[in-house]
Amino acid sequence: MKNINVNIILKACIIMLFPLLFLACEDENAGDYTPDQLFRPVKFSSSTSGSSVNFSWVPVANSSISLEISKDSLAFTDILQIIALDEVTEFTVENLYSSTRYSARIKSVSKVIGISDSEYTEITFVTGIENIFYSAGSEDITANSINVKWNSLKEVSDLILSTNGVDDLIINLSEGEKAAGEKPIEGLNPGTVYNIQILNGDMLRGTIVVTTLS
Repeated sequence: MKNINVNIILKACIIMLFPLLFLACEDENAGDYTPDQLFRPVKFSSSTSGSSVNFSWVPVANSSISLEISKDSLAFTDILQIIALDEVTEFTVENLYSSTRYSARIKSVSKVIGISDSEYTEITFVTGIENIFYSAGSEDITANSINVKWNSLKEVSDLILSTNGVDDLIINLSEGEKAAGEKPIEGLNPGTVYNIQILNGDMLRGTIVVTTLS
């Protein structure tokens, strides 16, 4: 009778310990698990300042970054730039169009053979208003002329001069004027309000309103 009780107790102990052994093996195997595709970078965000945008993200181990920028709203049919990045957690893109809707997407690019790149994380944003003009001082304005000045480090091509009752005047800038960041506009009417825009191709880079002296 005593032997029978011992056997019963041993069997009960084995039954009780079996689930614990199974979980221990399962945990050990889980530690060896390697995914076959990378996770997406997390906390992908953008912040705009004028025509520039700064992107930031949290990277994934054993990967670099592919950043794409498109001039649309999450359609990615007008991709402007594809930028490869490594060992950075933020990046700034400059010289975008002012007040324009853009989209960006980012993915982890694997550095390990046999592990696929991640899926994309997507965001959309609108750029701010750029104005590369400097304010016109009293020395820049006469009754018949305005000397306009701008940041010479920015790429530009033309000025557009506008006033009421007159067709817009397109002024092509010379290479010397572009380098100097300065253009005198002459032959104007006294006491008249002029709206002056500066462009690079079809990209508006700034607007200034100046009134000539009476």
